[in-house]
Amino acid sequence: LLRMNCGEPKKAEKAYKQSLSLRVKKFGLDDLGISSTLRALGDLYHHLKQYDDAFRSYKESLRIWKSHSGKSDLRTAEHYYNIGLVFYSKGPFVKARTSVTECLRIRRLLCSRKERLPVAAALYLLGLIASSSGNYDEALSLLEESLSLRQALLESIDYLLLSNVQLALGIVHHKRNDLESAMDCFSLALVGRTQCLGKDHLSVSEVLQAIGGVYTTAQDYHKAFKTLEEASCIRKSASPNGSSLEVAETLDELSLVLFKSGDAEKAIELSEEALEVLKSAVGFDHLLVGKVLKNTGDYYQDMEAYDDAMEAYSESLRVMTAWHGREHVFLSEVLNEIGVTRFKNGEYMIAKQSFTEALRLMRLTHNDANKSAVFPTLNHLGHALYKNNELKLAAETYLDSFNIQVSIVTGEVNDGMKEFSTKLNVIKNRIAIMEQNEKDVVDLSESLGGIASILRYLGLVIQEQGDFEAALSVNKLSLSVRLCQPFKEHSSMALMAETIAMFEYKRNNLASAMDYFNQALDAKKSYQGESTIDVARTVNNLANIHFSLGNLDDAMVLYQEALKIKRHCLGDDSDEVANTLNNIAHVMVNAGKEQEALGAYHNVLKIRQDRYGKSHFSVATTLASMGDVYIKLGKLEIAMTYFEQCIRIQKLHQDHCDERVLENLGSIYGKLGEWHKAESTFEEIIALKRAARGDECLEVAKTLDLLAVSYIEQNRHVESIEHLREALRIRKACLDDDDDEILASLNKLAFVYKSLGMTEQMMEMREEFEAHQERRRRGSC
Repeated sequence: LLRMNCGEPKKAEKAYKQSLSLRVKKFGLDDLGISSTLRALGDLYHHLKQYDDAFRSYKESLRIWKSHSGKSDLRTAEHYYNIGLVFYSKGPFVKARTSVTECLRIRRLLCSRKERLPVAAALYLLGLIASSSGNYDEALSLLEESLSLRQALLESIDYLLLSNVQLALGIVHHKRNDLESAMDCFSLALVGRTQCLGKDHLSVSEVLQAIGGVYTTAQDYHKAFKTLEEASCIRKSASPNGSSLEVAETLDELSLVLFKSGDAEKAIELSEEALEVLKSAVGFDHLLVGKVLKNTGDYYQDMEAYDDAMEAYSESLRVMTAWHGREHVFLSEVLNEIGVTRFKNGEYMIAKQSFTEALRLMRLTHNDANKSAVFPTLNHLGHALYKNNELKLAAETYLDSFNIQVSIVTGEVNDGMKEFSTKLNVIKNRIAIMEQNEKDVVDLSESLGGIASILRYLGLVIQEQGDFEAALSVNKLSLSVRLCQPFKEHSSMALMAETIAMFEYKRNNLASAMDYFNQALDAKKSYQGESTIDVARTVNNLANIHFSLGNLDDAMVLYQEALKIKRHCLGDDSDEVANTLNNIAHVMVNAGKEQEALGAYHNVLKIRQDRYGKSHFSVATTLASMGDVYIKLGKLEIAMTYFEQCIRIQKLHQDHCDERVLENLGSIYGKLGEWHKAESTFEEIIALKRAARGDECLEVAKTLDLLAVSYIEQNRHVESIEHLREALRIRKACLDDDDDEILASLNKLAFVYKSLGMTEQMMEMREEFEAHQERRRRGSC
C-alpha cells in the first residue's frame, strides 16, 4: 500500500506477491488474508490497466471469500462490483452488466436507508454500462436514481460524486440528442469538478471533452475546437510523455471536428496520431481503438480512398466485436459504413449483405434500437437492392423505411402511402400553428424531407417495374410532402416537379406537364437566380410544350429567353445554344417563315461543324432539317443536295440510314425524273422497313408501290408487277377485304396489265375489284 501511495506500482506488485507467498505457506490457499491481498492486487492491476490479471485476482478473491462466508454479504457485493468494473474497462459489457446487477441486488437488500451510497455507486456504474451499450433510456433511469440518492445523502451539492453523475447524465442526454439538457448537466459537472479539483485537473478535461462533443453535434465547430484544445492541453500536461488514453480520445474528437469542417486530410493526420498514442498507452485492442478506426474509415471514405477505408473499418469491427460480442447494436454502425463503402465502390451485393446484417443487429429486441437509426440503413439497403435489380425487395424496403419515418413524424403506426395521404392535412395544420423559429419546426421539416426523398426512390423502383401510373402517383405524393416543408428545399422541389412534368409530357398531358414545369421553374429561380443554365433548360422544356400545343408565339418567346441565358452562361458556340436555335428554326418553319428558319439552321450547322467536324451525326440531322425547308420552298435540287449529304454522313456512322430522309430523297428523285436513283433509294427503304418491322407491314406495301412507279416511269412495266402483287398480298394480310387500299392496289395492277396488253390478267383484277365493291355495298345495306 505504501509503494502504491508513493507511485511505485511495480514495487507494490512485488510486495503483494511476497505477501501472498508467505500467507499461502503459513495458512494454505483458502485463507481469508489471501482473499484480502488478492483483492488489493486486483485493484493494483486495474489501476495499471492490466485487466486480465485484475479479473483473475478478483475472481479468486471472491471464490475464497464465498467459501468462508457461505452467503452473499456486502463484501461479496464489493467483489462483484470490482469484477464489473474490470469488464466495463475491457469488455464485454454484457459480463460487466451481469456482475454489477448482482452487486446492486445485494446492496439494495443489505444497505440501510442512511447507508445507501454503495447502492448509488452500483447504480452509477450500471448506468455507465447501459450508456456504453446504447441502452440510453435505461441509463437515464439508473443515473437519475443514483443522483437522487447521492443528493439526499451528501451534504454539499458540489460534492465530487454528484459531478460524476452529472457528467454521465449529460453524456446520455447528448446520445439522445437532447443537447440543451446535456449542456445543463455538463455545466454543473464542470463547476463541481473545478471547485473540488482545480481548473487544470485531468477530471476537468473529461467534462471539457464532453462539452466539445456537444458543440460538434450542434455544428458550432469553432467553439468545439477551442474547447477540445483546452481539454487536450490539460490531458497532455497530466501525461508524462503525452501518451494516454485521454489524450487519444481528445485527438479523435478534434479529428472529427476537422472532418466536419471540411478538412478530411488533417482529420486523418490527427486520427493516425490518436492511434499511435493508443498503441503505446493501451495496445491495439482497446474499445477506443475501434472508435478511432471507425472515424478514420469515414475520413478515407469521404476522400474516396475505399481500400484504406475498408482496412480501417474491418479492424474496427474486429476490436468492437471483441468488446461487445457479435450480437451488439454498436457493430451496426461499422457494418453500415462498410456497406456504404462497398456501395460507392460498385460492390452492390456485398453492400447488401453488410446492410442486412446491420439491420438484423438493430432489430434485436434486447438492443432496443430506435427507429431513427433503422430507417437510414433501410434506405441504404434499398439502394443496394435497386442496383442489384432486385426491384420487388427494393420497393418493400423503401416502403418499410417510409412507414417508419411517417410513424416518427405522426406518432402513429403507418401502413402505406394511402394511409399517409390522409395524414398529410393533419401535418399541414400542425405546421400552421407552430412558431417558425422553433427547433421542432426545423426537425419536422427535415423529417418531411426524408419522407419525400424516400418516396422519390420508391417512384424510381416502381417506374423500373413498368408501372408508370403508380410511379407518377408516388412522385406526386413526394412533391406534396416537399411543399409541406416549413423550410423549403427548392432544389429537391424543382427535381421532383420536373420529373412529374416529364412523365405528364410523355403521356401527352401537356397542360399538366406545363403546370409542373412552371413549378420547377419557380423553385429553381428561388435558389439559383434568373439566369442559370438549369433555369434555361426548364424554360426550353416549357417552350417545347407550347410548341406541341401549337402556341407558336409563346414558344418563340420562351425559346428566345432560353437562348439568351444559354449564350450568357455557355457562350455563342455551345451545343446547348445550337439545340435551342434548332428549336427556334422548327417554330419558324411551322409559322411559315422558311427563310428565317434557314438562317437559324445555318447557325446551328456552323456551331455543330465547328464543334464536332463536318461528318458528325448531329450535322447530318441539321442537313436533313434544312432539306425539309427547301422542299417547302419548292427548291428540290437544293433539298436533294442536303439530303444526299445527310445520307453520306449517316452511312459513315451506321449500316442504315434515316427512313424519312430516304423517302424524301426518293420522292425528289422521282419528281426530278431521276428514276434510276429513285429505284435504288426505294429498294433501300424496303430493306430497312422489312428489317425493322417484318414482311407483313403496310409501310412496306406503300414503298413497294413507289418502287413499282419507278419501274413504270422507266418503261419497265413487267418488273413492276412483282412489287405491285407483293404490295397487294401484304394489304390483304393486314386489312379488311373492302378496304380502300386493297381496291387501290387492284386498280394499279389492272392499269399495268392493260398497258402491257395482258387482257386476261387485267380482267381478273377488275372482277376482283368489282367483287370487293359489291361486298362493300351489301355490307352498307
